[in-house]
Amino acid sequence: MSASNAPIKESKTKEIFLSNSTIKRLLTDVKSLYQNPLSEHNIHYIHDDKDVLKGYALIIGPEETVYYGGAYLFEFNFPDNYPFSPPTLKFQTTDGVTRFNPNLYKNGKVCVSILNTWQGEEWSSCQTISSVLLTLVSLLNNKPLLNEPGITEKHPEFNKYTRSIHYKNIDIAIIGFLNIDNWSLNFKQFYEIYLEYFHKNKDTINDIIVQFKDRGEPEKVHISLYYMNTEINYANLYEKFNKAIEVINN
Repeated sequence: MSASNAPIKESKTKEIFLSNSTIKRLLTDVKSLYQNPLSEHNIHYIHDDKDVLKGYALIIGPEETVYYGGAYLFEFNFPDNYPFSPPTLKFQTTDGVTRFNPNLYKNGKVCVSILNTWQGEEWSSCQTISSVLLTLVSLLNNKPLLNEPGITEKHPEFNKYTRSIHYKNIDIAIIGFLNIDNWSLNFKQFYEIYLEYFHKNKDTINDIIVQFKDRGEPEKVHISLYYMNTEINYANLYEKFNKAIEVINN
């Protein structure tokens, strides 16, 4: 990636010409990330080596949240006038039915204010790839429904949503991503990073599953706010978890 006007093929019939300022700024952002990685936050970013306007991120859910240990994947698509317009992000950790976060839609749309897709502080050219990534990890908290404007802990679906996401995090974002076939091509480069993290944390994750398995009976949870249904069964999840471990250990 060189800092000169360069054509980027968008399709077979159209090319985008990038200005020096766009290329220089992307170089600066990426260099800063590589020199000052966010791995202490379990944030990992790789810029596309063929398409300067694309990047990929793995954020591993923070401890002491309902997202703990989950693999959350984001595709970055940068505009040709970056940084004067924000990147567009696509959320890639989805089963198509679960709204994993008020800001992360089932169809992959990412809505946060600094990307000009959510109410609040808007994008400015002072924002960077790093600041976007840190904003994303802040969404993955222990009370995710509070990200929804006007919602309080007294909302009738507050606890139900938290229970649903806790379960789906383990089922989809942890167990699901232990299978390399569930990583799309552009994200497979993160698989070994995630697997190393998992092996260091699998005992803690197992203990969490066991605690919930022993705590209560299976339940069906309906979240009318997002038209979401979740079947919670930690006994089944425990078996699924241990079978997944057997597969990756063989």
